[in-house]
Amino acid sequence: MKTQKLNTKITISNNSRFVQLFTAIILLSFLSLTSCKSDKNDESNNEPDGIALNERFANNRRTAVQTFQIDAATGGTITGEQGTKVIIPANAIGLNGAAVSGNIDVELIEVYDKASMVLQNMSTKGRKPNDDEEALKSAGEFFVNAKQNGQQLEVLTNITVQSRGLDPQNSELMNIFRAGDNLEDTDLWQEADENQDGINDVAQRGEGPGPNGTFVLYSVFDMSSFGWTNLDIWYNFPGQLTDLFVDVPNGYNGDNCAVYLSYDDEPGLARMDIYDTQLEMFTEHFGRIPVGKEVHFIFISEVGGQIYYAIQAATIQQDHTEEITNLQPISQADLTTLINNLP
Repeated sequence: MKTQKLNTKITISNNSRFVQLFTAIILLSFLSLTSCKSDKNDESNNEPDGIALNERFANNRRTAVQTFQIDAATGGTITGEQGTKVIIPANAIGLNGAAVSGNIDVELIEVYDKASMVLQNMSTKGRKPNDDEEALKSAGEFFVNAKQNGQQLEVLTNITVQSRGLDPQNSELMNIFRAGDNLEDTDLWQEADENQDGINDVAQRGEGPGPNGTFVLYSVFDMSSFGWTNLDIWYNFPGQLTDLFVDVPNGYNGDNCAVYLSYDDEPGLARMDIYDTQLEMFTEHFGRIPVGKEVHFIFISEVGGQIYYAIQAATIQQDHTEEITNLQPISQADLTTLINNLP
């Protein structure tokens, strides 16, 4: 049986009700999809971004690196923008156990103020030999490194670091602490034994020429390897100690924000780096916070490329719980000023 081909032509006028209805449906569907996509992007942009915050910390460290060039065979002294000196003896820097010759690049970071400690994520929190964690008083944190043609070098003979001038009213002898060999390290500070004699190293006290013919006090110590070092002493607070809890706003946790505890009128601060997922609060496990101590809590996060912060004053009570409220956007420069103006 032969099948006939049906050839039916349907013609619809452009201004027909059908075309108008069909066009409206397509347009509405498109707008709905676009709106959903836009809402999703807006929602994502309003979420705290822990990756961006950590990248900000890392970039701040990279930006803080000062680079100097010296001849490795003759050695030399470099002086940082904030007054730190690094003294490198002749033939003290090498590669695979042998001294190198020619120019080398010496890298230095100086961290003396609380804002740099926060924004470079290098708080003065240390780990004791018994694994307890406690805050430290700092007279300066330093990163020192050397490379030649981009290749990592090593210390063959101890180099010397001299801190900037000390406040005569707060010029205690400081111990030496280490916190990792690489720029990116975030280890807790631990007592150093650069001389490998089983004793925590203590910085020496010196004095030298200052402005207008005066003399300034400084600390000086030896480094046996490159990386992070710190001039510190343990707080060792007398009196009653307590646990501390920090309740952050909904949506914030240990992955997307940072909380620091700044002790008033003390040179240093500690990061609250433990987040209890059951309590949904930051805490610390050793009960080392002094009751009655006046402090400031510093909260920082990043949302859509914008820093959000809170700074709250408090006096520590027994079993203290601090609720972080009223987050505000701020520039990094303005946050630096606020933190460094804290007592």
